[in-house]
Amino acid sequence: MLIISCLFCSNSSWGQNFDKIGNKGERASVSGGFQINSIGYAQSGLVTPSREPFTWFASGNVNVNILDVALPFTFTYSNQGGSYTQPFNRTAFHPSYKWAKAHIGLINMNFSPYTLTGHLFLGGGIELTPGNWKVMVMGGRLNKRIEYNSLEDNLNQLMFDRWGYGAKVGYSKKGYEGSISFFKGQDNPNSLIFIPLNSEVKPQDNLSFSLEGKGKLTSKLHVEMSYALSALTNNISLNDSVNANQEIKFLHPIISGNSSTSAYHAYNTGLRYTAETMSVGINFEQIDPGYKTLGGYFFNNDLRNITITPTFTLFQKKLNVAINTGYQVNNLGEDKSATTSRWVGSLNASYSNPQGLILNGSYSNFSTFTRNRPNTDPFYYGPADTLNFFQLSQNASLMTGYSFGSDSLKHSIQMVYNYQVSENLTGNINSVSAFGFGLEELAPPIGVLTKVHSGNLNYALQFPKSKTSIAIAANVNRSISEAFESTFFGPTINLSKGLLNGKSTLSIGSTYNQQFSYNELVGNVFNHRVSFSYSPEIKNKEIGIITFSTNANLMQRLPTSTTVTKINEFNIFVNLGYSF
Repeated sequence: MLIISCLFCSNSSWGQNFDKIGNKGERASVSGGFQINSIGYAQSGLVTPSREPFTWFASGNVNVNILDVALPFTFTYSNQGGSYTQPFNRTAFHPSYKWAKAHIGLINMNFSPYTLTGHLFLGGGIELTPGNWKVMVMGGRLNKRIEYNSLEDNLNQLMFDRWGYGAKVGYSKKGYEGSISFFKGQDNPNSLIFIPLNSEVKPQDNLSFSLEGKGKLTSKLHVEMSYALSALTNNISLNDSVNANQEIKFLHPIISGNSSTSAYHAYNTGLRYTAETMSVGINFEQIDPGYKTLGGYFFNNDLRNITITPTFTLFQKKLNVAINTGYQVNNLGEDKSATTSRWVGSLNASYSNPQGLILNGSYSNFSTFTRNRPNTDPFYYGPADTLNFFQLSQNASLMTGYSFGSDSLKHSIQMVYNYQVSENLTGNINSVSAFGFGLEELAPPIGVLTKVHSGNLNYALQFPKSKTSIAIAANVNRSISEAFESTFFGPTINLSKGLLNGKSTLSIGSTYNQQFSYNELVGNVFNHRVSFSYSPEIKNKEIGIITFSTNANLMQRLPTSTTVTKINEFNIFVNLGYSF
């Protein structure tokens, strides 16, 4: 009854597909699910328990679809409170027929990353895809005015009514694509009744357009290119043309051009060469400082990106290598007090053969260097260069595995090692490489260096016929920095058994870890686990699926001295689910 009422009374988000009117089996459908979870908890030795002794919560969802009109309902309820939600506080209709689709209500559309991108608006839009063409048109209100409230003093929240419209036309055929889009947005300067003199909000006007294309220069060489221009008037209330931007003066009648008008550019070009055993991609992106349009909430700007992405496939596709490296720098106008450069690189390599051997290695590096400009005031010296900042984060991992055996008995051995290092330095740093080498400083910088080593060795034995497996593992983790040094290591054992013809699974496991701080034993931790899952087979599949699972965990922290209290924590989790 609740669902029926909501179908007729709620403001709905609809997307009708009239193609299905004649198909009886596709006119309407209902799906959903229900879950109830409970958690029991007991402890000894803790002054403050980690959780309540007993908690439970239930959740569910019902999805009603009529001619592709999607009506999702969800609810949650627990012993700590509940809520019922349905996402229909805002209305949107999306009717479609063959290659035509309309959007009506509070919606969003995307033309390009540099014009209209993800901005909600109240209005309408059309998407047409006849043949190789794609046409998109939109129009509506982007922002609703927010008046000044003297009681709340909401100066930073004032907003004019903002309206916008735009279109995009694209064509694609046989690997070639091209499109052109434009977007126009403008504030209504008369939409606010009162604007305080100390308010910084100004009515704006904007026109942006972009060109995009991709294609094949040869059978192996592909190119992608895009260009965007955004002409923005920051205050259309100014009635002057002093120092007006001459570059786009022909657009001034369209964007209420005056001395606050500026033009911004964005470029993005990519090339990719593909051969039988390798491919190389190069991408260049540059966005002018201050670039933005009224068709988006946030735009990255004042940056130059260069990325290279080579990949290799060798030894009859047994070895695969992928490299991704890029460099980014800001302050293109050289007018900011600080310049930041970033270098990101990663390498991934994997090898496998039919005999069961697997090798995988990876390395990643992220570094950032920020150089502050010294103050040039002749009467004041600010040691800004002592605030230069360098950050380095590196990660390397190696995994090797080997599997062997027969259909009745299978063995697998796996070893994993991971190394992480992070460094943060602040001081009078003149230069530094992307990997932290070649560090030049006039005085020792201040910083923290942290290194983490972790490893795992695992052996697993499987009996496929009886659906039984046994795994034994050893783990180690060592963290080193100027502030601390700690080590964890210990063994793990897990047993798993399939029951009731695969309808259920029982697992049991234990882990023991010793913790050392500066080579002194400070902790012994046991972790015991048991879990059981069951999903009965229902003859009539249309009824749905029922699942049940429970798992229990006992953690024991044993004292290493008479001044330390033994701690036991026990958790049991129970889940019952139904889906249809």
